[in-house]
Amino acid sequence: MPLLQKYQSPLWGIWKIEENWGELLRRLERPEVYLPVLNRYKHESRKAEWLAVRVLLKELTGSEPDIAYRNSGAPYLPDSGLHISISHTKGFVAVILSPDKPVGIDIEYRSERIHRIKSRFLCEDELDLLGSNPATNDLLVCWSAKETVFKMMDKKSADLQSDIQITEIKPFSQDRGILMVNDLLSPQSTPLQIEYTITPDFVVTLSR
Repeated sequence: MPLLQKYQSPLWGIWKIEENWGELLRRLERPEVYLPVLNRYKHESRKAEWLAVRVLLKELTGSEPDIAYRNSGAPYLPDSGLHISISHTKGFVAVILSPDKPVGIDIEYRSERIHRIKSRFLCEDELDLLGSNPATNDLLVCWSAKETVFKMMDKKSADLQSDIQITEIKPFSQDRGILMVNDLLSPQSTPLQIEYTITPDFVVTLSR
């Protein structure tokens, strides 16, 4: 079942990529528009990933709106009033939409590598918040939450360690909860509420 999750308020979903790019293309109604872009990609997996985003967007909206990109690299829908954020990881893509405010989403597959880079994206206060021996999922959730906030900032770059700070983690259950995150580059920013979900294969974070 490639459509792994679909939710409302906000409208978002996850697609598990089990099809090849040709099968995904057949799910779309405008192959003549997509083929010139696909021809730029050498790897079959990259083609499938690019198409899976469009298939998921169609599943969420019932249409196939064009996706364009700002100078910062952030996606937007030029013919729609909806705000959009897109993420992909090994075997999955995620999309979130909102009619009234910028949104962010990030999905990360489970990897122990996150332990080796934790000091690059977490400050001392955040490391204290997580404790002396943080679990892999806790680190992934923090990385993912910061990526989600960065996407909402619409900037070309930011230092995840110093510009985005996690101030609180509120677990609702073993695999769901909320993080409170500050965008320190915005002079009048209020803490952002970022929701997380943990699965055996990935973690996903999104704005509320």
